[in-house]
Amino acid sequence: MGNVEIRPMTLADVDATLAVQLDAFTDLDRRQGGEPTTITDVHRQRGRRRHEHFVTHDPEGSFVATVDDRVIGCAMALRREGLWGLSLLAVDPASQSAGAGRKLLDASLTYADGCDRAVILSSTDPRAIRAYATSGFELFPQVSASGKPALDARPARDQTVRAGAVDDIPFLDEIDRAVRGSGRGRDHEVIGGIGATLFLVDDGPARGYAYVRDGDVYLLAATDDATATTLLWHCFEFAADSNHKVSVEHMTSEQQWAIEACFTARLKVAPNGPVFWRGIRPPRSYLPSGAFL
Repeated sequence: MGNVEIRPMTLADVDATLAVQLDAFTDLDRRQGGEPTTITDVHRQRGRRRHEHFVTHDPEGSFVATVDDRVIGCAMALRREGLWGLSLLAVDPASQSAGAGRKLLDASLTYADGCDRAVILSSTDPRAIRAYATSGFELFPQVSASGKPALDARPARDQTVRAGAVDDIPFLDEIDRAVRGSGRGRDHEVIGGIGATLFLVDDGPARGYAYVRDGDVYLLAATDDATATTLLWHCFEFAADSNHKVSVEHMTSEQQWAIEACFTARLKVAPNGPVFWRGIRPPRSYLPSGAFL
């Protein structure tokens, strides 16, 4: 293989970077004995919108790795009000272990200059875990949960959950600033545009929101654990009503409220890839998005 070169990612690279992402994660599933996800046109459309969003709004955090002008890897990072996050780092399976991943990570971290908080959600790939752990981040183990929720075990609740909309973005940003120290602004438009349904709790000082997509709890943030728990159970109910199994990811020891709810709902809880934080511990009443953190 020739020399690996790193350059800024452009909109013209999106088809190539999306192909790298899909191939890399399909290969990871295969190597670890999992069942690879069947890639559909919906997956490709959602992925393309994500890649286009980061190239357009975070060009200083979006890079590709090339060999002889062929794209073999990509990294996309965001910066929101003092928080840096790595949305994606992927290298073509045939080109892995040649140093492209480290070069992409180092390039994306230049976008973190001036940020006092940073986060990376890792896959279970040992090479990725090592790269992140040796880049100045603290590692926090995580678990995930999946299955059909046992709604007969749901607790009583006295908070009202309502549907949300794009008009609620200022409210959502207030919650995110309270929970993780930074709003997300324009990211909400993309999250809603890739098939996620938004729910809110606005009950005086108790506030929170959650996105659920195809049964996956895509993102959840709340000002307290009780509100977060209410939203999580509402996601379980919504998924069950939509005839979807539930998936909950990114639970550390800080999210005991979520772990307890998953066990109560009789979901299967298993180890998952770790999360890495710098400058802050994992926020409590919070389940981050893998793509938008």
